[in-house]
Amino acid sequence: MMRNRPPRFGLGVQSKNGPHGTDPFFEDLLAGMEEALDLAGASVFLRQFTSYGEELEAYPRWAESGDVDAVVIADSQEDDSRAQLCLELGLPVVILGGPPVDGASLVDVDNSGGMEMAVTYLSDLGHKVIGRVSGPEHLHHTKSRSVAFDQALERRGVTGLSIEGDYSAASGDLRTREILSLPTPPTAVIYDNSMMAVAGLGAAKDLGRKIPRDVSLLAWDDGPGCRLASPPLSVLSLDVHELGRTVADVLMETYSGAVQTVVHVPTGRIVQRSSTAEPDGAGSGQSADPAHGRRT
Repeated sequence: MMRNRPPRFGLGVQSKNGPHGTDPFFEDLLAGMEEALDLAGASVFLRQFTSYGEELEAYPRWAESGDVDAVVIADSQEDDSRAQLCLELGLPVVILGGPPVDGASLVDVDNSGGMEMAVTYLSDLGHKVIGRVSGPEHLHHTKSRSVAFDQALERRGVTGLSIEGDYSAASGDLRTREILSLPTPPTAVIYDNSMMAVAGLGAAKDLGRKIPRDVSLLAWDDGPGCRLASPPLSVLSLDVHELGRTVADVLMETYSGAVQTVVHVPTGRIVQRSSTAEPDGAGSGQSADPAHGRRT
């Protein structure tokens, strides 16, 4: 129901880096949303939760107070009841990243295509063993990336392994130490978010690895941490700020009554920096043309 006051929307996230740390992805997403919503005379707030249960408990309060007009559901997971609960409470819903839920709008992100691009890019550089530090396997987008990772390895005729992290910097550090200490460690590692990648870079250095001579590192999503790292991290970059603007537009449409609006976001692109190169230090240390790993 539309109200006389300006619309106000809520975005709930479960903290991945402690109570005072926000994932750079959501910081950039929120900035894009705020930019677009400000032009529409609307606003959005981000609320961090310590658990899925705490987030579930918040939605009835939001609905009862009347202070929230629609919500964004992110990081969908197995048996996720958040979207259905909000719809039953009368809160319009926009799901970021899928899967679709009847009655809710959707901003769909191409996680499968992005992972295929990442594996193709590294295999084109000549890497035959590719590691991955994934997000939590109960998340929908992690599952999509995991399936795509395995399929891309098979198509490219290379081997690889995934080890599960939780998107925090601490898990990026720990899992990197584990994966690089294997009897046959990978010569390249993909990280499912930038926080784990930046921490993984530090861990690799602590283990005495030279980047990219000994191991190439590729982060999913860009951010200041990736650009300021030494060496700067190559990334699979999605324009998260623009994604935020898209989410805001769909929020306004959904709030205005256009429920079940569906928008498909284009696949990201490889941005080459100094953390990826041919294995074993071959060549000049510069990565191959990222267009080789780009899917259109």
